Amino acid sequence: MNRATAGRSQPPNEVEIAFRAAIGTVFLEFVDWVLNAFVIPPTGFDQLRDHEGLSGAILQLSLSAVVLAVLAGAWLLCEVWMRRGRNWARLVMIVAGAGNLLFMLNDMSMNGFGLAALDWSLPSSYAPDIFIAAIAVVLLLPASRAYFSAAKPAG
Repeated sequence: MNRATAGRSQPPNEVEIAFRAAIGTVFLEFVDWVLNAFVIPPTGFDQLRDHEGLSGAILQLSLSAVVLAVLAGAWLLCEVWMRRGRNWARLVMIVAGAGNLLFMLNDMSMNGFGLAALDWSLPSSYAPDIFIAAIAVVLLLPASRAYFSAAKPAG
């Protein structure tokens, strides 16, 4: 046990749920990216190929995949630190959850809340955002707050 976790007990169930849900968001983001890039018509690949040619489409999707991988890695690292009791990581995840929720609601309002065209792509589009918002809520529960506000060791 290192200095940062000394004096802290095991994470409560709420923190474990948030941790597992956060891992799930990485998976959902990847699935959403693949579906939008290659499966759900009009695919991102088709649109890029029409606009920038085959090599431009491959370059853009490759860059997009790298950015997604870097952000997913940063999110996973934040999850690990959150699980170890780092309050700043918890706060980052809460802010990310609130921001994702606001962007999702804004996107939904611009699309008429999806009421005009309910199809199977809507759940895939908003599932990661809903998971991230749910993580923020779980991290605000009393048991979670108590875990992160446990007495810190001196020094």
